[in-house]
Amino acid sequence: MPGERGSRARTLLTPDLDLSPVLPRIPKAIGAVAAAGAAIPAFSWLKDAGLVVGPPVTLALLLLLIFVCSGETVQTMLGGGRIGNRPLLRLVVASGVLAALCWTAGWSAFLPATAVLVGVIHIQRSGSWIWPIVGGVVTTFAVLGELGVALGLLPTVVAPEHSHIAALVMLGLAWLGIASVGTSVAERERSQNALARAEARLRALMESSTDVLTVSNSLGLLTYVSPAVERAMGYAPDALVGSPLLNLVDADYRTDVQNILADVIRQGTGARARLDVLVVHASLERRWYEWTVHNLLHDPLVEGFVVDQRDVTERLLHSEALAHAAAHDDLTGLANRGELMRRLAACLPEATPGAGVAVLFIDLDRFKEVNDTYGHAAGDSLLTVISERLKGCLRAHDHLARLGGDEFCAILTEVNDGAEVTTIVNRLAAAVQQPVVLRTGTVQVGVSVGAALATDGRCDPAALFAASDAAMYQVKNRRRRNDVLLRTDPAPSRRGSDGEPTGR
Repeated sequence: MPGERGSRARTLLTPDLDLSPVLPRIPKAIGAVAAAGAAIPAFSWLKDAGLVVGPPVTLALLLLLIFVCSGETVQTMLGGGRIGNRPLLRLVVASGVLAALCWTAGWSAFLPATAVLVGVIHIQRSGSWIWPIVGGVVTTFAVLGELGVALGLLPTVVAPEHSHIAALVMLGLAWLGIASVGTSVAERERSQNALARAEARLRALMESSTDVLTVSNSLGLLTYVSPAVERAMGYAPDALVGSPLLNLVDADYRTDVQNILADVIRQGTGARARLDVLVVHASLERRWYEWTVHNLLHDPLVEGFVVDQRDVTERLLHSEALAHAAAHDDLTGLANRGELMRRLAACLPEATPGAGVAVLFIDLDRFKEVNDTYGHAAGDSLLTVISERLKGCLRAHDHLARLGGDEFCAILTEVNDGAEVTTIVNRLAAAVQQPVVLRTGTVQVGVSVGAALATDGRCDPAALFAASDAAMYQVKNRRRRNDVLLRTDPAPSRRGSDGEPTGR
């Protein structure tokens, strides 16, 4: 259709143009034209004074051209790119226009001084690598200008011999200035590169680290969260910024953590604290983190308190496992002797009349026969069954331990009197004497129990333990395995002539 062809032709003749980079520079261009117009009278006055030899209008146009060439949006004939993206071409064009202005005005002697200003701008814009080239370009145009003066091709406002001397002096000063600027720019570049490398290393460390680094303000709101939080906890860093730090903490622990953080803030800049915190992941999984808190609220570069969060769940579980293994028997899972004595020392200070603490020393009878007849594996199975029976006969606040071999020990707390101890011992004996069915056959063992009761919180734990041990041996020696020999409030360890702890 004719209308469509006309529209297509207009489209081809007037392609879409992006004028957004040009529009902001229109006022500057108008100002430049106005300045060039104002420069014509100035150049005319200088020409009348003998300080300029060129036409004022030409000099004003060259001055306008210098402004145009300094614009970063000027398109070059080579490649159609920006002059600002081609530093060498930009340098040559700017220096050439400036040289044309100086040569036309008869100022060839002053060209190095004026060209050095262009050179300094280019060094600062393009980098230190260009400063020797700047010096070479300035030298080239200065030599060409003086050569033109010497051959009479270029006008000069001073005598040619004076122009040569002045140009040489100014060229030397220009080289000093260019080299100085190049050195300072190189130093700045080295500092910037070192800073960039440090930032890159820090960024790489933070992105690869499993530790989560957060910064919070004085209100406890997160202002920075490291990228590791997404891998470690499942949160997007940006989603956490602006939210309370305590939102990461399990609700049951928030008050304690808040109190510690408040104390760090009260201590002032530089204060530190370390604490274990139960953190809630995005998946609602809860894991233990070690928080290292550093108060930098008044540091102008940070303005917050920094928290380094490291997952220590596996370490804590391993430590707990080691602590449990160190305090418990491998075969039965009961507390060992050391743990028993620790618990006894903790219970005894609470002993009073009507709420005493009793120690039961329990020794199996005929256990050696089971080992000798059926083997140690059968003996281990028997000990496991007996330990479960003993636990079933005790109350929730009592304690049971395996001392080694076929020896056990129980701590009874909140004991009313000796009769209650006797009742519990009889229950233990009855349970132990029940037949035990093993893979190798059915066995039956007896038990000898010695008991010692303390109703005074000042009683020595070792003395009470020794008294129950001695009582058990007296029961075993009398061969009355179902009897109970109860000692009450034994004195601190003192041995009598019979080798047994003496009563009070």
